[in-house]
Amino acid sequence: MLRRLLSLRLNPVQLGWVAALFFASFGNLVLWHSLGPKVEIAGLHGLLFAISLPVFLFCLLNLLLAPVVALPYLRKPLLALLVVIAAACQYFMFEYQVLIDRSMVQNVFETNQAELGSYLSAPLMLTILLLGVLPAGALLALRVQQDGRARQVAMQWLANAFVTLAVLAAVTLVFYKDYASLLRNNRQIKDQVLPLNFVRSTHGYLKRQFSAKSQPLRTVAEDATRAAPAAGARPKLVILVVGETARAQNFQLNGYHRATNPLLAQRGDVISFRNVASCGTATAVSLPCMFSRLPRADYDEVRAATEENLLDVLQRTGLDILWRNNNNGGCKGQCERVPSEDMPALKVAGSCLNQDGTCYDEVLLHRLDERITAMPGDALIVLHQIGSHGPTYFERYPPQARVFSPTCDSNQIQKCSNEALVNTYDNTLVYTDSMLGKTIELLQSYSAERDVALVYVSDHGESLGERGMYLHGTPYLIAPKEQTQVPMLMWFSPEFARNARLGLACLRANASEKAYSHDNLYHSVLGLFGVKTKVYQRDLDLFAACRETAPAT
Repeated sequence: MLRRLLSLRLNPVQLGWVAALFFASFGNLVLWHSLGPKVEIAGLHGLLFAISLPVFLFCLLNLLLAPVVALPYLRKPLLALLVVIAAACQYFMFEYQVLIDRSMVQNVFETNQAELGSYLSAPLMLTILLLGVLPAGALLALRVQQDGRARQVAMQWLANAFVTLAVLAAVTLVFYKDYASLLRNNRQIKDQVLPLNFVRSTHGYLKRQFSAKSQPLRTVAEDATRAAPAAGARPKLVILVVGETARAQNFQLNGYHRATNPLLAQRGDVISFRNVASCGTATAVSLPCMFSRLPRADYDEVRAATEENLLDVLQRTGLDILWRNNNNGGCKGQCERVPSEDMPALKVAGSCLNQDGTCYDEVLLHRLDERITAMPGDALIVLHQIGSHGPTYFERYPPQARVFSPTCDSNQIQKCSNEALVNTYDNTLVYTDSMLGKTIELLQSYSAERDVALVYVSDHGESLGERGMYLHGTPYLIAPKEQTQVPMLMWFSPEFARNARLGLACLRANASEKAYSHDNLYHSVLGLFGVKTKVYQRDLDLFAACRETAPAT
């Protein structure tokens, strides 16, 4: 049959039918697997509705692929490319239960070689071969006749469009209530239909990127000032550690049953905020949102990318800023206008993996004392972790830091037992605990001459197989709490708390009882450094209420 098909000479419309038929069947296996339990086949009406689904999808794809099929010379290469990309998407959608939306596409565009390599596996390559390369090769081998006379070609396209629209209208008319109910109760379907999901999302991402780059940078908080330090005042040094993929429920300090924070738990002076919501479920969204004045409810990627962020405002007030990066995804534009260091590029012996340049997070402390010494005034240092980024959790900590076993030493996390997977993930948190403990010790070494503090907050959480979901990046509207609830920890030297008039008992009580989010970070840091500006919102400064309860020095 395949030989007969390949021997046929098809016109462009028929080529579109072949492509639509493939995507309505093997090219959307994950969609059909997902829809199966949601479609109740009870009686003749239910059976006919189930049959109408692939018919509806075929007709829809036939219409939407028409502009591609109409391109001479490019039609087959473009269709083949869509098939291969769809195969890769099917693998991740099926294995990790991810959805292909704009944030997921943004993650792909902004990844680097090390992060990409962490996902490569034999099953991925086999899927791309069977559902991508082979069908794409067959598509390329099809013989398509040249377009005929203009009138004949126009009639073919018009007839195709008319019949397709008629079938779509008939199906919609007969099963309108069924489709309306299915789509209303399963909004994620639009992010499951291949290749429409990644084509639409890629277009949206590129459109926003172009829009952001074509606009000038807007100044924010031009009125921002800091009061001149009083005579004899000690400079402030705050280290802000931006975590990666840490979820709140696995932190010992939040009541988790395992010792994932053994060092910090022993200290007794670390404050853990138990109810903190992230701005997004992926670094590409959360990180810019965290440093933007825009709250999550009003957050817009283009707007955030075209106006100054928190670091710009602080730097303009005379604060020394340093961003140290150990995250494969980079700083997402947040460190573009402040001093920054890419730690993997230093290739520090003993801290970095030779095969791909990925480093353990303790590299962020490498010769940090020298940088602190060179910042004699008030300073904010941001340490951006690779943290618990998956799927290669086992590569986020050195072998000697393996506390829980057995572990999942593979990027095929969906194949590991839940016990091994959770053990490996928890080991990454123990290693983060060690890194944070060493950071506090470094800060304490400066406490004789500076007021020092540490703030840690993760960018988003992670799914570890709950409800069949893995990793992160699920659209926020339907994302589980494992991806949206993040840990936030703080430590202050006694001198910092006293001179900043922070009531630590009040802060500790609020951390246990009140709900916070990434929205609080921007205004809380402004308040911590005493920045005065109309942009500052006191109700979002989590220190404000507790600052009033502290006695003046």
